[in-house]
This record gives sequence, structure tokens and C-alpha cells, in this order.
Amino acid sequence: MASDNESTTAGYPTDGLRLEQGRTLAIQAGALVAFVLVWWAGALVTPRNLLPQPPAVLEVLVSDATSGLMFELIWQSLRHYVPGLLVGSAFGMAVGILVGWSRTAELSVGTIASILRPVPPLAWIPFAIIWFGLNDRGAAFIIAIVAFWINYYNAESGVRSVDDELLEVGQSLGTKSDLGLIRRIVLPSAMPELFTGFRTAAGQAWMVMVAAELLGVPGIGKHLWDAANFLQMQVVIAYMLVIGILFLISDRLIKLLEARTLAWR
Repeated sequence: MASDNESTTAGYPTDGLRLEQGRTLAIQAGALVAFVLVWWAGALVTPRNLLPQPPAVLEVLVSDATSGLMFELIWQSLRHYVPGLLVGSAFGMAVGILVGWSRTAELSVGTIASILRPVPPLAWIPFAIIWFGLNDRGAAFIIAIVAFWINYYNAESGVRSVDDELLEVGQSLGTKSDLGLIRRIVLPSAMPELFTGFRTAAGQAWMVMVAAELLGVPGIGKHLWDAANFLQMQVVIAYMLVIGILFLISDRLIKLLEARTLAWR
């Protein structure tokens, strides 16, 4: 005779999980269909050079994917998106942890950070051109600045939110040095905030990538801007959708990594 637990998964009824998953997919699919219908309806009463219809955009996507142009542009953008995101995030986390942990660092580095933080990332474009030139490194520099600040503040907040009792337990178990406490207590406790900062930075970096490629660096953003200058709005919308899809993919990958890393919690 089948046990009552055969129809359950992780304590939840399997049928209930499937029903909830089906409902989620239905809502998402319905939202996408509604979006396309509203877009299509608006395009019917709008000049095509201002708002193209969905079939025109789909034609661009299929044509560029078939010819390989789309994947070439994605690769060109990734060459500065990935280094900028990783370098900026690493520095941001490191400095944020330092400022959140050390009172001296808070008064020194934190003061300088509070002055530089309001400067818009695009204000650094002249420095990117002078220091690195019109190349991938210049675009990566702009992306890194955005990633730095987001990760910096999330890391600082994560360190400050660590329970003092956990630190006391760590000290009572023999961990006396600051480095040891940070490695064994602070980092595991602050990991959710670190992942939140990295996910946010990954999303913002896609937005800034388009502006960074105004330097003339090849990629999706430059292709998008060139198309806009010639009023090829079907191309503009097509690559706006490409950026959105790339963001969704990167966000899901980071969430998967977060779930596996924090499975112990």
C-alpha cells in the first residue's frame, strides 16, 4: 500500500507544486501575450519609423541570429561587460567589508567614498578615454564603477548586520584575529547581502553597457545607437529585447549560484 509521503516533495504535495508551477507559467505567458498585443495595437496607430510592429522586430531578430551578427555583437559586449562586472564587484565587496568592519577605514575610506559616490558613472567617460582609450578596457572601466558602488554598499551593510553574538561565539571558540573572524563569521553571515549586491550590479551593468559603448566600442549598445541615428527603430527594439533576455539569463544563473552556495543556511 502506498504511503502518504509518496505524493509529497520536500514536505509539499507534488500535485500542489505542479499546480503552482503551472499557474506561475500561465501568468507569465499571459503577461507576455498582453504586452505584445498592447504593443501591436499601439504600433497600428503610430508611424512605423516611431514604433514598428512586432513582426518587423521578429524579422530583425531572426535575420541577425541566422547571419551570426547577433552573436558577434553579444560577444563584443561581453568582452567588457564581464571584466567590468567582476573587477568592480570584487573591489566593491572588498572595500565594503573593510569599511563595515573597521572604524578607522570607515572614517578614512568611507569619507572619501561618500564624496565620490554622487558622481554619475557617465562623468567618468572622459577619464576612461584618456586612461584606457576607445576600447574594451575603457568601457569595462565605466561598468566597473557602477558595479563597485552597488557591491560596496551592500557589503558594508552586510558586515554591519552581523549579529554580535556570533562574533562572541567565534572568539570564544578561539578565533581572535580580525581576518579569522571575517573569514569564518562575517563572510558567511553577510553572504546573502553580497549576492544581492552582485545581482543588482549585474542588472545595472547591462544598462550602463549601452552608455559605455557610446565611446565607440563595438557591441550591442553601439549597434543600437547606430540604428537609432538612422531611425531603424525595429533594430533598436530588437536589441533592447536582446539585452533584456541576456539580463534574465545572467540573473537566473546568479540566483542558481546563490541557492547552491547558501544551501547550508
